Amino acid sequence: MADHTNIFLKKTFVAITGASRGLGRSIALQFSVNLPANSVIVLMARNSQALESVKFEVMSVAPNIKVLVRNYDQGNLENTDYFKDIFNELLLQNDISRDDFEQYIIVHNCATIGDVTKRSLELSDSTLVRKYYDINLTGMILLNTSFFQTFSDSTKSRVVVNMTSTSTYDPLASFHLYSAGKAARDMYMRVLAVEEPSLRILTFAPGASDTDMAKEVERLCMNKPFLERLKGLRADGKLTRPDTPISKLVQILEENTFENAAYVGFVNC
Repeated sequence: MADHTNIFLKKTFVAITGASRGLGRSIALQFSVNLPANSVIVLMARNSQALESVKFEVMSVAPNIKVLVRNYDQGNLENTDYFKDIFNELLLQNDISRDDFEQYIIVHNCATIGDVTKRSLELSDSTLVRKYYDINLTGMILLNTSFFQTFSDSTKSRVVVNMTSTSTYDPLASFHLYSAGKAARDMYMRVLAVEEPSLRILTFAPGASDTDMAKEVERLCMNKPFLERLKGLRADGKLTRPDTPISKLVQILEENTFENAAYVGFVNC
């Protein structure tokens, strides 16, 4: 069965997708200062320059943590072997053994918002829809499989953090692709928890945060009532900085009492 002790007490290999900015950056920084010395954090995203900047920040606050950078495109499904050996290659290239760690964590944070300029019945471009789910669902599943093929020792603590959204149960006009993708990911995690009881799985919704994605929604979203609500949160100073919900995420992982694969939201936890 899954280990329920404080997740941050163990020497850990952790991979974080979407780590170049926003919530992913905050996850990297806050995990790094809580993990034991000689843990390894892998920062994964498409923007290599931004990843190097986050790496510098992490090394500044946690010099005893080893930080690796991996240029990563979660929508790259043309190359059938792209996901297969990502983590084996990282270990080999950096002379790291999986046996050096007491715990393995993957944080699925990579996400895009989809075409929020359209209503559901205006989605007619099959390439756009397929590409959205390549990035936000299929690629995540393939990376998750690759991670646990590399880190397959079920006697060690193995953890999945699935970053989700309140829109999985609260339908919002124009968030069709985003909501459906997040809901599919959440159910995938619930099935995974049933199949693999040795895994510890947390599905965490950070709520409305002041990120580049929020700014993109403000520019493009056709849902005017939601836009007004979002702008009101910003005007009132209630649009949280990414560090705020991620601090709560760290606390939840420290306590490690959550129901496996259950939805936990920042606003109600």
